Amino acid sequence: MKSENVFAFFMLIALVSFLGFTVENLWMAVTKGYMDNRNMTLPFLLGYGLAVAAIFLLFGTPCKMRIGAYILPFKSKAVSAFFYFLAVMLCISAGEIVLGTVVEKVCGIVWWDYTGLPLHITKYTSLFTSMGFTVIIVLFMEFAAIPLFRFFTSWNIVGLGICSCTLMLLMAVDFVRSAYLMYRDKKLLVTWTHETKKNKIYRALHGN
Repeated sequence: MKSENVFAFFMLIALVSFLGFTVENLWMAVTKGYMDNRNMTLPFLLGYGLAVAAIFLLFGTPCKMRIGAYILPFKSKAVSAFFYFLAVMLCISAGEIVLGTVVEKVCGIVWWDYTGLPLHITKYTSLFTSMGFTVIIVLFMEFAAIPLFRFFTSWNIVGLGICSCTLMLLMAVDFVRSAYLMYRDKKLLVTWTHETKKNKIYRALHGN
C-alpha cells in the first residue's frame, strides 16, 4: 500500500474515532442527561476507528461486500448490503460483549449496561443498539468512507503524513494511559461532565 493511502487510512480512523466520541455523548445526553469525557483525555474513542477499519479490511463496502480479498458474487447490491449489515451487526455485538466482559474481569468496572433495554444479550449488547450502530456504520461505509479517503489522499503528502501519524500517536497514547488508569484505580476515568437534563430535547423525551 502506498504511503499516502496508509496516511489517508489513519485519517479515516481518527475521524471515525472522533465521530464515535460524539455519537456516544449525544446518546448519553438524551438518555442519561449528561455528557462526559468518555474515559479519555482527548475527544477520540480509538476503538471505533479501529473497528471500522477492521470492518473495511474484512468486508469492504456494503454494495461490494467481500471477505478479505475475495469479492462475494451477489447478484444485486441490495443482497450484498443485506448480508453486509448482518455481518457488521454480528461483529458489533460480539465486540461489545468481549470488550465489556474483559474490562469487567480485568478492571472490575461495568463500563456500560444495557439490561434496561429490551432484547439485550448480556448486559453489554442489545438488538436495538447493535442495529443502530450498524445502520450508522453501513451508511458511512457506503456513502462517506471512499470519498473521504480520496479527499485525504489529495492532501500534500508531507502534511498528510505529519497530521495522520500525530493523531494516531496521540490517540494510542491516550488509549493506553486511560486503560492503565482504569486498571490501576478500578474505576472510570471521569475528568469532566456536562449536564443536559435542562435541555429541551431531553425534557421532551423524558416527559419533564
